Parts: sequence; C-alpha cells; structure tokens
Amino acid sequence: MTGPDLIRTAEAIRNFNHFYARHAGGLQERIRSSKFSTNEVRLLHALAIGGAQTSATVARQLNLDTGYLSRLLTRFESRGYITRRVDTRDSRRHFIILTSAGRATFDAIDSNGIGEMSVALRGFTRCERAQLTSSMADIARLLSPPVDCARLHLRGARRGDFGWIVERCAQLDPADHARSPYEAHAVEIVARVFGMGQASAPRASCWIAEQENGARVGAAVVIAASGSEARIELLFVEPGARRRGLGQRLVDACSAFASEAGFERLTCCIEESRGDLHRLAEQTCFALRERVAAGSVWQRSVAAQYA
Repeated sequence: MTGPDLIRTAEAIRNFNHFYARHAGGLQERIRSSKFSTNEVRLLHALAIGGAQTSATVARQLNLDTGYLSRLLTRFESRGYITRRVDTRDSRRHFIILTSAGRATFDAIDSNGIGEMSVALRGFTRCERAQLTSSMADIARLLSPPVDCARLHLRGARRGDFGWIVERCAQLDPADHARSPYEAHAVEIVARVFGMGQASAPRASCWIAEQENGARVGAAVVIAASGSEARIELLFVEPGARRRGLGQRLVDACSAFASEAGFERLTCCIEESRGDLHRLAEQTCFALRERVAAGSVWQRSVAAQYA
C-alpha cells in the first residue's frame, strides 16, 4: 500500500472510531451508573465465555495490567463472584472460575445489553441486520491474529455468498487494472451455477470457509465440465487464513463432491503467475496435464475415491 493510501485508510478507521464511540456512549453511561466499571464488565464477560482461566491468560486477553487485574479479581472474590482452584499439574498456578453468583450477575448484565440492542435494531430490515453483522465479522477478522484453521468449518452457500465471492475475487486479483479478468470469470461462474438450478445440484457445488464468529475467509466452487470431469472454477483463501491448510481442505471438499457425484477426474486451470495455486495443486496430488493460453491445466483422479 502506498503512503497516501495508508493515510486515507488510517483516517477512515479514525473516523469510524469516532462515529461508533457516539453509539457506544450510551452503553458506557449505563455501565458507569451501575456498580460495575467497564473493565469489570469485560472481566465478567471473559470469565463467562472462556471458562476456567489463569490470571495471566485473562490479562493477555483483555490487555490489562496484571496488578490492576489482581485488584479486580480480589474485589470479585470478596463479592463471591469468583473462586480460585489450584492447577493439579502445577500448584503454582490457579484457575479463576465464575461462581453461580458471578454467572447470575453476568447473565443479568448481558440480558439487559441484548434487550437494549434488540430495541435499537427494530428499525432495521432483515437484510440490513445481516449486512451489519457480516461487516462486523469482517472487521473482527481483519483486526484479529492469524486464523486457527482447526476452528474453521466449511458450509454450503447461503443468500449473499455468491455476491461476496465475486467481490472478493475482484479484490484479491493481483492484477493492477480497473477491470479484473478474475472478477469477470467469477461473474460468469456464479451465473452458470444459478442457471443450473436446484435440479442440477449434483453437477455443481460451493463451499464457504467460515470462522466461529461468522466471518467468511475462503470459498470454492466446482462445476461439471463434462460427464466424466468436474472442474474447480473458483478457489480462494483470505490472506489472514493462508498457509494453515485451509486451501487443502477446500480442495478435499471439491474432490469428495466430484467422487460422490460419479466423476472420474477433478481438474483446474491455473494462471502461470499464480505460484501459490501451483504449489497447492502439487500438494493436493494434482498432476500437470497440459498448458493452454489461459495457463496450465491440472488434474487428479477421483473415481471411486470415497467409495
């Protein structure tokens, strides 16, 4: 990213922070008017969601000074909200556990917060609510540490996913020009999938890689190329989720589908400049079949693979 682009992005984030602070201000005022501070509410939430944890883990998670956290925990313990249990494997460590009183306190705060937010969302349409939660999930994904692929799952396409696939194909295209060939290809493939209809479902399939928080971090689309051949037409993984085996999981899903649908071969066409996809093809047992104008065609046998 160039200098001016970086500055514009930073300014946009700053402006959003100021905008959101106005919306979050009401919640902060209600917290301050109660007997809990903002960090006390954060601590209750971390213990309620995360289960038994050490103070060091909680301090890292909440980015709190250990001395300050120790004082909060002592206060909670005096109120009967938490108890401490010695680690049976290391007597120097103690796990912090929320008591039933602590859980009830958190549930009351959480219920009030959800109720207030539900009232605020009544004026939103179902589509607008979905757009809002999807955008928040994307922000959380982009600002979070690299993804642990063991905590991802693959699912089928839902309403809105194909539009997202086209958008991401355009934005992830390494080519630097206004009209992305990869975007045009994605539009064509999505149109073909829609044109097939439900009756032709065994001839095409799509997978979305999704994090626990609902953020989408990858996708794959496979379509019948002939009676004996299925082709991976689209496959991508978000930058923050790469080099963790997700690409292979998507390829394996395509292979399983092709085999179960009765195809003999699974193929893909890769541009010569996409070294990352060439490596993925080699790692997932594809062999180079031929070179064409668009790049190189790779294939692997899937006949009776999962029988």
